[in-house]
Amino acid sequence: MIKVVKIFSALLLLSWVGLFAQGSSDEGMFKNTGKARLIFGFHLLFDPNALGGTVIKDGLEAGNAKFDAQGNYVGQQQVFIPDNKLMVLQHVTGGAFHVKPGGAMTGGGLKLGYESDFKDNLFYRVALNLTTKIAGGHTVASFGGYNWYDVYWNFRSLVIPAYLGIKLNFGKTSAFYVAPGLHYFNAMWQVKGTNDGEALDAMTGGTLSRSLPAASDALRPAAIREDTKFSATGLGLGYLVGAHTKITEKGFLFIEVETLISMKQATGATKSNGGQRGLSPYPVYPVSVAGNYYTIGYKHEL
Repeated sequence: MIKVVKIFSALLLLSWVGLFAQGSSDEGMFKNTGKARLIFGFHLLFDPNALGGTVIKDGLEAGNAKFDAQGNYVGQQQVFIPDNKLMVLQHVTGGAFHVKPGGAMTGGGLKLGYESDFKDNLFYRVALNLTTKIAGGHTVASFGGYNWYDVYWNFRSLVIPAYLGIKLNFGKTSAFYVAPGLHYFNAMWQVKGTNDGEALDAMTGGTLSRSLPAASDALRPAAIREDTKFSATGLGLGYLVGAHTKITEKGFLFIEVETLISMKQATGATKSNGGQRGLSPYPVYPVSVAGNYYTIGYKHEL
């Protein structure tokens, strides 16, 4: 993720340097073209809904008490066991427990839009952003060939942003622009799978699964084929920073960062016995499209 952001930032910086270099010799600086453009682009969103911390290092405690092999209370079980705990379990057992960490989700999607210049150096834009998970968010831990922990995360969103901003033109071919705006969103995130402490107890005679780190966090009663969704719609704020340059008679290459700020609480419904006891029959968690959307694409002048 850090490497991609650095590469994207470097490309954006280079494009800005090129714009300023071009602007020093072109006539007509800071004059609008008075044109409208159709927008087609692809974007990346890292760690949608900010669930990465839960998946990688924090997990989520259950309401169920946890006991060791001697029956002593040693804390709470976990509905979601973080990747780092499961990886420790693999190391301390020499691979008897096998783990495939999923890591945080990465979202990707499509941007479609329309923008038009008006007055001096001003423009407006209305767009449609569609995002879905494209990587990460699926953790599996197995013992004896059985996937006793198999949890899959998902995310989807539809965002309709509207912006009013300033565009600083450099000659007739390039521009740098910034714009604040508002957006409407319709989004969901989902978690489904299995956290099966009961089968793990049966496979290890109870003693091993209750004394090992992470294995002792497995749910009892088990959550089998859990599938909980959280959906919400709402309004939020945002801003846009970008640059474009002309590459054909009516075509522009653009690169930009769109930052959205929005969140709304949503109620889900757990399906499994273990999920209902460990989490809640109707858990409440935020749904959000907040984050930085890194976009590259093409604009066609009308």
